[in-house]
Amino acid sequence: MSSLAVLHASHLVTLAGPKRPRVGCEMSELAIIHDGGMLIRDGKIDILGPSDEIEKNARGSEIVDARGRVVLPGFIDAHTHLVFAGNRLDDFERRARGETYEQIAKAGGGIWSTVAKTRAANDADLFTQAQKHAAWFLKGGTTTAEAKSGYGLTVEDELKILRVTKRLNQETLLEVVPTFLGAHAIPREDRESPERYVDLVINEMLPRVAKENLAEFCDVFCERGYFDL
Repeated sequence: MSSLAVLHASHLVTLAGPKRPRVGCEMSELAIIHDGGMLIRDGKIDILGPSDEIEKNARGSEIVDARGRVVLPGFIDAHTHLVFAGNRLDDFERRARGETYEQIAKAGGGIWSTVAKTRAANDADLFTQAQKHAAWFLKGGTTTAEAKSGYGLTVEDELKILRVTKRLNQETLLEVVPTFLGAHAIPREDRESPERYVDLVINEMLPRVAKENLAEFCDVFCERGYFDL
């Protein structure tokens, strides 16, 4: 059995507490152990506590001295679009100036600019860029990220995004939770027949996504000019 002991963390943030969503002042109760330590056996946390107690159980373990550091659980990002081509810097500037999503979309930005670039990109290019995004997440302390599709808006392009997402899960240390968001926007080619696109999402995209086991969740973008409830 392999074991690892992390000792002498100036702050060990355990987040111990009720096993339910926290509300109000409970959200500030981080259950911090000063000069904290933890013993990890076979990749799972076995014991948490003051370092001197952990040290007694750490015989034969690999030791990591976390002196002067904070040890805490990885962050979880619950809403990302991890796999896409191009960038949205112009949109960011427009939002900073107070423009709405609707105004940005009418000017040719928003979802549409990313859809065009993502459709044009192949699997390998998308994976290379998404690998960089995954590395940024990990460097910032995020270890789990939900990742939505939604920048393809055709059967094959949505599947392409989700297949790249699945590969990211297999080949990077980031834990990726895939969400199918075919209903992100009505494609421009279907603006006059939105019902046709909704039918495509339900009857063609969803069965293919399910058959290949490419997503854990399904989402819809409910916003004026996109989809209503």
